[in-house]
Amino acid sequence: MLRGLYTSVSSMITLESRQAVINNNIANINTTGYKDEKLITRTFDDVMLSNFENYEDGIAYRQDLGEMSFGTAIDHTKTNFNQGTHFQTDNNTDFALMGDGFFEVRDNNNNSYYTRDGSFVISNEGYLTTSQGHQVMGINPQTGQKEPIFVGNDRISINQANEITVNDRKYKLSIVKFEDNQKLKRASNNLYTGEGATQAQNVQARQGYLEGSNVDFITETVSLMETIKEFEANQKVMQTIDTTLGKIASEIGRI
Repeated sequence: MLRGLYTSVSSMITLESRQAVINNNIANINTTGYKDEKLITRTFDDVMLSNFENYEDGIAYRQDLGEMSFGTAIDHTKTNFNQGTHFQTDNNTDFALMGDGFFEVRDNNNNSYYTRDGSFVISNEGYLTTSQGHQVMGINPQTGQKEPIFVGNDRISINQANEITVNDRKYKLSIVKFEDNQKLKRASNNLYTGEGATQAQNVQARQGYLEGSNVDFITETVSLMETIKEFEANQKVMQTIDTTLGKIASEIGRI
């Protein structure tokens, strides 16, 4: 009976974490470039139940009763990196990526981050940045080095090769890809961190567009309802077991 209690508790812990992931997806349904997440679970290793109640000639022999699972546990969170729908903004500093890639941005400590959110702005210093102040990186064609894109008071234009022209200055947007996107780690503000970034070759930035979240509201709502129902079912199992254990403790053996 206690095994059933442990199984229900482990399931409820997993379901609580799944609900948190679903709620976060729904909360970010209108976040530019947000990528849907799914909680992946695994079962504990099955345990073989046995006893020694099989007697032959007065000797107890082991007999296997069968395997039993002790419930589920959290394995990892998987991100769906499929491209979201593009929508037009006509904003000169908005960009949406077509293809598998990420904008490279850096903070004030020169740490690199990667994002699909191209809702950029011009900072007070005249640089192209994210709304949180991370500088958007470009490649200087003269030096071949990455550097922040300086805009000043000028307008930006971009061609199909992702080459940005700002007055008489030229940059190429630093758009990178990874061998396995699932190895990226989610940071704050819709940013990711990861190792092994290389320049993407077949990704194009569309100026005046943004990429919407790829969260499917209907799917997430159905998953949330299923999770709540499963949680409630496990609660009832625990209540039943608790009631039974109470009767065993207080009534069995009473004269």
